[in-house]
Amino acid sequence: MNGDPELRRSVRRTVGIAALRKIRRIVDAEQAREEGSRRWARRLSLVFVVAAALVLVWMLTA
Repeated sequence: MNGDPELRRSVRRTVGIAALRKIRRIVDAEQAREEGSRRWARRLSLVFVVAAALVLVWMLTA
């Protein structure tokens, strides 16, 4: 590789930008996975609350 400092600086900058973009993709994927988990948790919570309410109503009317 040429000892040109400008070339080395450009290569380091390009490699750094590529690494930051890769990290950003990883973080975005993890955040999307967490959001999906939160959505499922909300849905399951709602199902359990509705089921508990139905059991309570059934017990009070029986």
